[in-house]
Amino acid sequence: MISNRMYFTLEVGVILIICSSLAIFAQFENKKGTDLNYIPYGEFMEKDSPGINYRLPDDIRPDHYDINLRPYLLESDKENRFTFDGEVFINITVLKRTNKIVLHSKNLKFSKSEYCEDINEPLNCTSFAEADPDNKTDIVTYILSKELQVNSVYILHFKYKGSMDNDMHGFYRSSYTNSKNETEWLGTTQFQTNHARRAFPSFDEPKFKSTFKVTITRHKSMKTASNTNMLRAANVGDYYEDEYETTPIMSTYLLAFIVSRFTERTDDNGSFGILARPDYYAQTEYSFVVGQEILEILDKYFDLPFYTLGIDKMQMAAIPDFSAGAMENWGLLTYRERLLLYTEEGTTLHVKQQIAAVIAHEQAHQWFGNLVTCDWWSYAWLNEGFARYFQYFATDKVEEEFELDKQFVTEQIQSVMVKDSMNDTNPLSDENTNTPSDLNRMFNSISYNKGATRYQNTIPQNLFDTWKKYMDDDEADDFFLKFTTQVGYPVITFNLTSPKTLEISQKRFLLKDNDGSDPTLRYVVPITYTTDSEKDFNNTQPKFFIRPVDANKIVELNDNVSWVIGNIQVTGYYRMNYDEKTWHKIHHALFEDHWSNIPDVNRAQIVDDLFNLARSGTISYDLALDVLEYLETETDYLPWFAALNGYSFLAVRLGTDTSNFASYFLHLSDRAYRKLGFEENQNDTTLDIYNREQILNWSCKYGNKECIEKIKGYFGKDLIRNPVPINIRAIVYCAAMREGDNQDFDKLFDKYLSETAATEKTLILNSLGCVKDNGLVNRYFDVIMSNEIRRQDKSSALASLYNENNENVEVVFDLIDSNLNQFVAAMGGYSAAATSITGIASRFTEKSQEEKLKNFNARHRTEFGDAATTLDIAEKIVAENLEWAENKLNTFKNYLESRSKSTSTRNSANTIIIYILGAFALIALLKT
Repeated sequence: MISNRMYFTLEVGVILIICSSLAIFAQFENKKGTDLNYIPYGEFMEKDSPGINYRLPDDIRPDHYDINLRPYLLESDKENRFTFDGEVFINITVLKRTNKIVLHSKNLKFSKSEYCEDINEPLNCTSFAEADPDNKTDIVTYILSKELQVNSVYILHFKYKGSMDNDMHGFYRSSYTNSKNETEWLGTTQFQTNHARRAFPSFDEPKFKSTFKVTITRHKSMKTASNTNMLRAANVGDYYEDEYETTPIMSTYLLAFIVSRFTERTDDNGSFGILARPDYYAQTEYSFVVGQEILEILDKYFDLPFYTLGIDKMQMAAIPDFSAGAMENWGLLTYRERLLLYTEEGTTLHVKQQIAAVIAHEQAHQWFGNLVTCDWWSYAWLNEGFARYFQYFATDKVEEEFELDKQFVTEQIQSVMVKDSMNDTNPLSDENTNTPSDLNRMFNSISYNKGATRYQNTIPQNLFDTWKKYMDDDEADDFFLKFTTQVGYPVITFNLTSPKTLEISQKRFLLKDNDGSDPTLRYVVPITYTTDSEKDFNNTQPKFFIRPVDANKIVELNDNVSWVIGNIQVTGYYRMNYDEKTWHKIHHALFEDHWSNIPDVNRAQIVDDLFNLARSGTISYDLALDVLEYLETETDYLPWFAALNGYSFLAVRLGTDTSNFASYFLHLSDRAYRKLGFEENQNDTTLDIYNREQILNWSCKYGNKECIEKIKGYFGKDLIRNPVPINIRAIVYCAAMREGDNQDFDKLFDKYLSETAATEKTLILNSLGCVKDNGLVNRYFDVIMSNEIRRQDKSSALASLYNENNENVEVVFDLIDSNLNQFVAAMGGYSAAATSITGIASRFTEKSQEEKLKNFNARHRTEFGDAATTLDIAEKIVAENLEWAENKLNTFKNYLESRSKSTSTRNSANTIIIYILGAFALIALLKT
């Protein structure tokens, strides 16, 4: 029998694994302003031509790579600068009869290509006939004059030249400005999912595990790092040949190397270290300490210490230009600078949490992903889900103040449930994963977050067989198989037909019934609940399972009850709905003292379910908004986090007509605003600090006069001598930009240019996007297009420009239309540009805006090529926005108007009472 705690851990663990930044960190992007009602549009990838085979045959197995590289990064390298020379020997074993050698290569120019039949010296080698890689699949096929012998060993030998581009894939170049104001160049790698082929010809699929031996020739002024420890550094004039130990058996995407002038903070025996540019050495202390603490937690949890896995060192490197949030390369983990570097004066508590969590995520991959690897990307959730789970629960053991077990519900489960209730969702395990677009698609919130709720190369059945040992349920196989192969999830409806009788039913939850999804799907669902007579929110043991074949289930309760709440502690992956009478009873319970002891996690669940049930039409917006009135008593972080995500969806659809919504929100949040204030106190929990951040942000945004005056006071001071308190700094900067002029913009942008803390630079970058004045919107757009912002940061900077103010949405779109060539170049190509355009279009709410988008797409379809399919998705999203507005917007507007009138009436009545009382007081005074 599985224990309550273990069941909770399994359930939440599986949800975490399934629910997603690529390495994929949309989820690791700036949390201020994150709207979980929107899908990260990078997940909508253009579809490649059907019928093309992207997979390698399995007639050859690579066993070992011996890789020699010489990058050219110095100005003295002249015409060779930003290229590299490469040579690789690949030991292969023939598994099936074949006269072909088929492998991957991309953008490599070969000077020698041959295969050798004798692995002993001297080699008996035969040159390949010239062959070019397929431009779509990157597959190169060498036809041999005779068949290779089964079970025989051969060596493939290639010499080649490659390019170190600045697109943050393959073996690429990055740069930073040093303390002497000089540009320093470095070479680094990002191979996941399919970019190792840009550094060396390879069998570039996760199942083709091999060992690797790397040798890098570098100038004496530079240093190198790779997955393993260095064996020797052989001096050759002004250069060194750094030879590294052979790796354990691993996939190509996990290989990594860096050539730089970085410095390292390391422990006494050199087994753990942090690499960063020299000027940032002081910022590595936190990650150095917490990284070792988390690694120790994982060692104990798995009872399989990292240093026994095959690599006896771990380095974590902060890379200036990095496309992913972080990458789990075995033994050499790489990160964006803002996700590894910390300063007490320049890093918010929220970002500090991010840093620790991302470190835990990448370290967990050393077991789940590196030691044990998914057989193919269709099972990416086996890698990412477990890593996401431990991202929260390993960090929680080290940084208990963050209360990550609670945040998991709002940040992961609730976010993925939006994605997983749409027609374009995918199951955890998806056999239709072949093209580059498919590979990107599998690194989404489904693989990361939903996977986190429930490993050699592994497939799901291996995992299920292990779990069954700990469960006595006779249908465990069916439960797990359906969980990973079915799309979507259910909404469970509780209907109290009498005070002692509960009727339970399920149906698939869909945000749109007519979107082409199969509404008949049913699920295996573990049911938990408590009632007002019990109020037991601690027992997460399922009372029973509902199965797809079950009709409505009738439960006789022990006592007469007023209300019942299901999915205790959100340990099940489903939404909860109730009959209307029960919803009103829950509403009344939430107005009682301490919210009737309903815990914050379940209050957040109630809030999130209400918004999404109304959005889908399952319940009316009138009912949802009526129950949500309880928020005027709410002061805790998790319910407000869920509420603000729900209100974000609605506020966007109001366009620029937000005056009634502003007064509605300010009334609803007044108690929380008054309780939290601007200043931290010694009794604040971490979640109180986070709550202050989000409540102040919205209060200033929607015109709280006191809030705006406060931020003007903070921003009016010298930002260097009198820095704004770190945990409200983003709110102050953003509101100052929204209310400010050119002088205010100059003040903050100058601070961005001079700032050395990566976390503070990111905070400022996103705050600058809060500008509302059209002239400043134009000005910041020009900054984003320039080289003053790194390419990796451009999309988030642009997003802040159209997300923070509804008035900016169309202005930004027009700027892109007028400067399309410049925009495409700045963003890094048509695919990235299309993704940003789709993000903007998701906020279009008017028919005229839809026509503008269609006109844009028609004019530029040919230029966008394959990425034009992403623009088609943008049109679909706008059409859905307009459809929602036609069916539901007036209901919301009418509700806001009625609330505004009632508030105005109450205010008028209060004013009259004050006048009357004042008159009586004056009369009494005169009589004396």
